[in-house]
Amino acid sequence: MEYASGAGLNIDKRCLPGTREDILSDIKSWIGSTGDGVSRVLWLSGTAGTGKSAIAHTIANWCKELGCLGSCFCFDRTRVADRRHEKIFTTIARDLADCNPAIRRALAHVVHDNNELRHSADITRQWQKLVIEPIRVASTAVAAPVLIVIDALDESGEPNSREQILDLLASQLSELPANFRVIVTSRPLEDIYKSFETASQVRHLSMNNISPQSTSSDIKRYISDKLSKQGAVFNDTHYQALAQKSDGMFEWARLACEYIKRTNKVGRGPMARFNTVFAKAVVEGTPVKGTHLLDEMYQRILEDIMPDEDDEDTIPMFQSVMGQIIASREPLPKAAFIVMRLNFLRVDSYTVDHVIGSMGSLITGTVDSQPIRPLHASFYDFLTDKARSCQFYVDVASVERDLAFASLRVMKLGLRFNICSLKSSYSPNSAVHELNKQVQDSIPAELSYSCRFWGTHVRAASLEPLVAKEVEAFFDDERLLFWIEVLGLIRSVGTAAQSLISIADWSMDYTEYMRIGDAARDTLRFIRMFGAAILHSTPHLYLSALPLAPTQSWVFKKFAAKFPCTPQVVASHVQKWPATEKVIRMHVAVRSVAISPDGKRIVGCSDDGDIQVWDMETGVALGVPLRGHNGIVWSIAISPDGKHIVSGSQDKTIRVWDAETGDALRAPLQGHTDQVHSVTISSDGTRIVSGSKDTMIRVWDLATGAALGAPLQGHTGSVSCVAISWDGKRIVSGSEDTTIRVWGMETGEALVALLHLEGHTDHVLSLAISLDGKHIVSGSRDETILVWDAETGKAVRAPLQGHTAPVSSVAISPDGKYIMSGSRLTIRVWDVETGEAVGAPLRGHTHKVSSLAFSPDGKHIVSGSEDSTIRVWDTLSLPVQTDEASGDTLQAHTEPVYCVAFSADEKCIVSGAMDHTIRVWDMETGKALGAPLRGHTATVSSVAILPDGKRIVSGSFDDTIRVWNAETGGALGAPLRGHTADVECVAISSDGKCIVSSSEDSTIRRWDAETGNVLGAPLLGHTEEVFSVTISSNGKRIVSGSRDFTIRVWDAETDKGFCVLLHGHTDTVSSVAISPDGKRIVSGSCDKTIRVWDMETGKSLCALQGHTDSVCSVTISSDGTRIVSGSSDNTIRVWDAETGKSLAAPLRGHTGAVYSVAVSPEGKWIVSGSFDKTIRVWDLESLHTHRHSTVAKICFSPNLTYALRSESTFSCLEDSCPLVSLGPNEEGWVVGPEGRLLLWIPISLYPVMHVPGNKLLISRDALQLDLSRFAHGTTWETCREPNVVSSS
Repeated sequence: MEYASGAGLNIDKRCLPGTREDILSDIKSWIGSTGDGVSRVLWLSGTAGTGKSAIAHTIANWCKELGCLGSCFCFDRTRVADRRHEKIFTTIARDLADCNPAIRRALAHVVHDNNELRHSADITRQWQKLVIEPIRVASTAVAAPVLIVIDALDESGEPNSREQILDLLASQLSELPANFRVIVTSRPLEDIYKSFETASQVRHLSMNNISPQSTSSDIKRYISDKLSKQGAVFNDTHYQALAQKSDGMFEWARLACEYIKRTNKVGRGPMARFNTVFAKAVVEGTPVKGTHLLDEMYQRILEDIMPDEDDEDTIPMFQSVMGQIIASREPLPKAAFIVMRLNFLRVDSYTVDHVIGSMGSLITGTVDSQPIRPLHASFYDFLTDKARSCQFYVDVASVERDLAFASLRVMKLGLRFNICSLKSSYSPNSAVHELNKQVQDSIPAELSYSCRFWGTHVRAASLEPLVAKEVEAFFDDERLLFWIEVLGLIRSVGTAAQSLISIADWSMDYTEYMRIGDAARDTLRFIRMFGAAILHSTPHLYLSALPLAPTQSWVFKKFAAKFPCTPQVVASHVQKWPATEKVIRMHVAVRSVAISPDGKRIVGCSDDGDIQVWDMETGVALGVPLRGHNGIVWSIAISPDGKHIVSGSQDKTIRVWDAETGDALRAPLQGHTDQVHSVTISSDGTRIVSGSKDTMIRVWDLATGAALGAPLQGHTGSVSCVAISWDGKRIVSGSEDTTIRVWGMETGEALVALLHLEGHTDHVLSLAISLDGKHIVSGSRDETILVWDAETGKAVRAPLQGHTAPVSSVAISPDGKYIMSGSRLTIRVWDVETGEAVGAPLRGHTHKVSSLAFSPDGKHIVSGSEDSTIRVWDTLSLPVQTDEASGDTLQAHTEPVYCVAFSADEKCIVSGAMDHTIRVWDMETGKALGAPLRGHTATVSSVAILPDGKRIVSGSFDDTIRVWNAETGGALGAPLRGHTADVECVAISSDGKCIVSSSEDSTIRRWDAETGNVLGAPLLGHTEEVFSVTISSNGKRIVSGSRDFTIRVWDAETDKGFCVLLHGHTDTVSSVAISPDGKRIVSGSCDKTIRVWDMETGKSLCALQGHTDSVCSVTISSDGTRIVSGSSDNTIRVWDAETGKSLAAPLRGHTGAVYSVAVSPEGKWIVSGSFDKTIRVWDLESLHTHRHSTVAKICFSPNLTYALRSESTFSCLEDSCPLVSLGPNEEGWVVGPEGRLLLWIPISLYPVMHVPGNKLLISRDALQLDLSRFAHGTTWETCREPNVVSSS
């Protein structure tokens, strides 16, 4: 877990024994107090130098000696770059675990169940999961008081860095057991004061309220202790005089004593120095107090260090060194500090020790290896305020240029390939033995610092040609890659984005350096695409990321040729960065997405009732899902201040959540009598508007949850979408009644009839209102988008057409210039003014795009889909419109493949797809045999080939069945009509005489294959859509599977109806098959299982489990020994039909649901069709362990000369070695035995690629890799050298 090193108890900061006794006694009494009325938090406030930290560390040490210190966590303004505010509760959790075994066990259980928590930067989540939950579990075992100290909270950074911490401490402490206490120290800054002053659980003690007499007495004791060692020079009178002058500031007393004790000047003994200090007690008749008193002491000490006669030389030296100390984003030890300084533009003629050697009373690290930094925060403030420090003023900005140049030079000298000498590319970083030690030994502090902060320094510096040239050289040199390598090793890839954005912004100010900005932006895209893989296993920066980057990217063009022994793309290398930046996966269909007002978080909701929050930049989940709804969550919205999430659900309720903690803020809002389809929040954050299937719209008070007024009634169908104008005066609603209505927010009355918008011819599914309130945009099931004038209610222009399915989501860009629309598989961008499509459709989703949102700056789009993913798109990388009828599209389907079948002679494959076509492919070459078979007007859902191979039968969502001549591709006769809804499946009897079909209309029909006539009455019995049907080899039984969760066995020879009803699945039965001997039925279901049944008795013989999503298709080999299944988890599995055991690891390669599988008549091949628009042919025989181990080549191309030459180092050859599918897993990794990592494929860049085990891949733009020169495993380092092949 993340741990803030150096942030703990410091016993050197304790109060002098005998001082501060009253307040210490008070605090100790508070810690030991019991009772419900005792405050959980004590806030100790005071100005700089009053001794707050000394009290905190004294109490912490006292508790440690008693065994009741839970944690002591100290902020430090010199360590702001460490982002300690993100590590506060992970650190406290680890400290608590170290001091209590019960908490340690509870914490271990929490992180074991959710490993991502170890590195989460979400402190609210840290608090809830890592602190509160373990403490609750262990509370009965922790009876004694437990103290947590948080020192110097005011030094956490900017106020936003501690906003959540303050909120948690002020309002969430009641969740802790009564024996837990928290002490917080800080200056009384406005944000801290406002948070704590009214909090009921916080007790406030101010250092100002301690009696001056008590403070003076304590300071006198301190001074006496420090000066008594000077012999008989001083007495009680002197101590009392200094104490009175201190104005209650221990820091001043410390500085005064240090100054008096100095003996580095002839004639300036302790008494002379005492007199100097005391002489400044009054200035112009006014006593010197507070900050001025400290300033006077700092001035006195610095004047003493730098005599007037040496000012001309020494003060510039001092300003330069102190400028470096203050400008550094984190303090460095002396050795690293000096290295940085030696790389400044102008090298000093003096040493650092000349400057800091005599400053031990002001800064740390002067004589040891501690980082160099001011001892007290007040010294920072003094030096950086010219009015206070006068000649000693330090202009921090003037040092930024030197630090920028030094950082670049340090990287130039220190960065190198494989800097930590990683031995193998097969291991993730987490598995590398003693990697932390290797990092510490190989990456010195100055290099680590430079890698993390160079961009920040360049951005802060004024233009310097020498610095600019260094930046330019940095992007032109391999050290750009070596820099990314170091960031991967020190787990700071996130800082790369900060540096690159800083450089891109900096370059925009100087036209002559625009090229640098282009390089920075391209490198940022590279890191966003490959950063997760680099963090996981750093060698794959070179082995996976670099060779697979787009050919026109800066990184690839500059460096790919220098690493020849990496995977080489030999087909379909992507040229440009795609619009997709990242893909976030949920477990089930995503129904709605939203982006926080600051653009930093994404919120999504899904079919399982979960609401999840993610980090927009990293895609990492923040916290656990928000749970409370007991049905699908259809819609979510985020309040304008980002503090609340509102959700509407199938369970008829609306919930309001705290966006930070994930807590439900009140009971569900109830009032709707049916599903809540849409929710939105007014721009002032005061009202919620909801639309429901009950045809009504309701308005709610967000703060109280109270319904405001009567429901708005007028729609005659379900209200599918609602929106509120930016000025909050109007509500707009869309309905299944095909209309849009505009309502007055205040009156709740429908506006004049002019604003009853009619134009769509089917359900209105989505709405958006432009920020200026001028336009309403609507998307409909009629596949169009309409733009309306919000004042007149008239359509601005003709419908926007281009989608080929219902328009399920629309959004308007923040500047009002563009409309984004989502439909099945695609997202389109439209120009609001012209109504023209902008670029080509965005593709990547494999199902309906249910929701769209623009980022506040308009640079990104977030989409949610029923394919269970959320995608983040870069609006600056929209694809260019191309002619989809050209090129390779003639050799592949252009839409998802729904069905595949083998011909009896195994020479052909037939497929049907969502592009409305049927295609015939040559089994040997994968080439299309003739033109597509066209005639259906909707998705081709099922195909079958007659035994003689002369005719093809197809079923379609156009409600028809067609018979085709397999040779000519011509339709034979008219379509077979009879079903009243989608035809889901067709099958042919073994004698070729009978066609059987099933439909969404819940019926099964039989047809004469010769004449097309209906045979008998429809088979009735299923109560829902019949997804699958098949007929036994002897023609006597028909088996069907339905959405009603059942399987039915029918008598095929008579009209008697069904013989057996099979129950067992708990979700839709999507596919059925019958064994060749007719004795067994195999079924696949959306419940993720496959079942084997006895045909005669209907008894379930076994359930096959392994798929992680719906089973879409099942089939049985011709010898009856194997079952093959395809699933929405994108995999194919092969099972032993007798035992039900899996015969191999899942076959991976598809990047979309596998909708159809078939086994060749001879049992040698599997063919699969997928939602990813591809058809794959797999070698079924190679799945036998022995054959696979000795014959199969690891090849990501149909050309075996491109095979991995030394696969023995990657895959085990022993017979006992488990089989491993070498297609990329869900994360994109190609993984071998024992978790060995071969390479990483970014699925968003390469959704289709050849994988081992494929005989054929029928697709356009399929990635092929040449691995013949690939240096991997223990010889991965030689990827930079030519003609090297891995051999060990």
